[in-house]
Amino acid sequence: ADSFAPPPPLLRRVMPEAWAMAPRSALRCTAVPPLAVAALIAAFRAAGAASAAVATEGCADGACPLAAVERPAVESVLLQRDWRQGPDYDCNGDGTPDCGDWDWSLGMCHLQAYCGFQVRLGDWSLAKSCRCRRCSDPKFQGTAFADGQLSNPDGSIFNAMAWGTFKVWADHLDTCAPWIMPKTEEDIRKVLAYAKSKGYKVRISGAGHSAGGIVTDGKDQNTFVISLAEYTAEGEWEFGLRDMPDGSKRATVNAGWTQAHLYQKIRPLGFFLPAQTAGYFFALGGIVANSVHGGAYNAGFVHAYATRLRVMSHDGSIRVIDREEEVRYWRNSFGLLGIILGIEFQLEHRSKLQMYSVAKKLPHWSPDEFWKFIKESAEADIPMDIVPEGGSSGTRESWNGEYFIDYINNADEPTIAVYAQKANSSVDVEFEGEVGIPENVEANYAKIMRKRVVDDWHGAMTWGEAARRDGAPPIEVAGVDVNDMLKSFRWLGLAMIMSRAAITNIPRLARNLAKKVNDGFFLTQSPEALAAAYFVEPSKAFAAMDFLRDVQLASRGDREFVWNLPGEFRFIKVEDKAVLQPIPAGLWFNAQMISMEALARDEQQWKQEFMKIEKYWVNDLGAKPHMGKLWGFHRTEAGEVEAFSERFACTIYSSETKARFDEYRRQQDPEGLFFSGLGPKLLAPCPP
Repeated sequence: ADSFAPPPPLLRRVMPEAWAMAPRSALRCTAVPPLAVAALIAAFRAAGAASAAVATEGCADGACPLAAVERPAVESVLLQRDWRQGPDYDCNGDGTPDCGDWDWSLGMCHLQAYCGFQVRLGDWSLAKSCRCRRCSDPKFQGTAFADGQLSNPDGSIFNAMAWGTFKVWADHLDTCAPWIMPKTEEDIRKVLAYAKSKGYKVRISGAGHSAGGIVTDGKDQNTFVISLAEYTAEGEWEFGLRDMPDGSKRATVNAGWTQAHLYQKIRPLGFFLPAQTAGYFFALGGIVANSVHGGAYNAGFVHAYATRLRVMSHDGSIRVIDREEEVRYWRNSFGLLGIILGIEFQLEHRSKLQMYSVAKKLPHWSPDEFWKFIKESAEADIPMDIVPEGGSSGTRESWNGEYFIDYINNADEPTIAVYAQKANSSVDVEFEGEVGIPENVEANYAKIMRKRVVDDWHGAMTWGEAARRDGAPPIEVAGVDVNDMLKSFRWLGLAMIMSRAAITNIPRLARNLAKKVNDGFFLTQSPEALAAAYFVEPSKAFAAMDFLRDVQLASRGDREFVWNLPGEFRFIKVEDKAVLQPIPAGLWFNAQMISMEALARDEQQWKQEFMKIEKYWVNDLGAKPHMGKLWGFHRTEAGEVEAFSERFACTIYSSETKARFDEYRRQQDPEGLFFSGLGPKLLAPCPP
């Protein structure tokens, strides 16, 4: 059968470790143990990726189309006709098998949106283990989850690209909610009308980077998700620039674009957004509807710089919102009001930009050394008297800083690093890197956008397409695809490698993008990490990071879970720009815990660790959660730890704020078409 043909010849050379691990019995026995299959899959996948890399050598920008589904000639079509019948392989019951094909070029089941790898006793081939995902359950009949017009739009009612079922980018929430991508405004109108006729709820996704159920938690079987990843706007709302009376510029842009698509247009002209994230891959509509921020010392949430919005209401009507008092309701509105189709952003001009990093091994871990690095080494543009520790001799020349601390590799002398930026007159005279607009910047952006990538769900596409659709495939850390690693590579050794690599790779990543586009971003991809972040007063910054250090170090001898990525922090200066602002205006310290799920025995282990830190930060330090990440950890009646507690959610906003927003929401969406996901929990009254 197909799974027992010799693996690709390249396997021995490219993945000798995986080849050595793969049990030889798996190549000749019919009862293949699941762990052996897992080892083989990892090996085949790695070899397939290597084969694809070899195949694209010599193609312009590596943009050769990858091969379609390939099956060994020994596989019998007649045999397939026998075993590919029934609900395991016919996902929608139309008599035509959807699953049961193994894609040898990618090392995964074909049609990943509908077919998953599920090993059962008696499977004699990899193809036979490619079964319909759980979302074909008969109990979903008559709901949005089983609606064929949503799972596979045929154009009879509306046109849209099916993208499987909604899941968050970090892969810790995978729902059965159909995920579709209309291309025109007329099709979006038709989708909304269809939803109303069926009694469905509609949620809007960006690139899937928000955690948990902000889009949908998958519990409501009559909720589905639409994305603007394939949408093209009309006129200036696809992209346009306009001059303001004060001499500044503003850009109008398609809300389905990512920051990369926007910067491809504005960076060659010397313009930037005032606030900036680490990576490109967030959808602009999602950024405005959430509390996304960067590391700018004097800038706040990115949504604060949205000055006008073009939106579609529940009835399909479109209008432009340009009054600040109304725009405030739409910023950080979690998609509860309607669909943001276009955004106007305030821009700022930078004639020079310096991207650089600074790393230091602290002589000892203390408040004074911690703050000394921030004030002096990082040259943070914060008040020197913000805390007494660290002195007052900093230059304040850096306008942006993103910080990382590696505790795992050295308990007493941790390495701390900052990825920083200077602009205009603050740029160092002796800096040897790029500070202007790089030569061929337009061509370099085009190369980034055209690069061929492969995700483990939909296969091959360009990076620009992947970024808009579901956030771009995850990065490799230290040369290892951490999201596909074999389960035997675990625990402390790998955790130390990953934590160290996350810091040591920053200078290389920053230099690479500075040479090409020099726009301040240093990530085109990022690890598929679990992340929770909280805002605390700067005076409590060291206490927050010190507790994270204690918890991370305590895990080093644990056989259930080991923290494996550095602690992160940033500063953010928040303005009062949104009704549902999660924190008051002022300067805040943002502390972040991140880790890869791969180094946990099961999901309960990492959730317990996250809950431990959250409890201290919230209860002892008065921390407020970052709404787009994980928060609200609690123990259920069944004794398991889960995120997004309803009792926690209802405390984030005051009763007055909730009532004020909900009154406006009911005016904008009187039938509650968009009222689903995590939003209702945030607006609900707290139980007695």
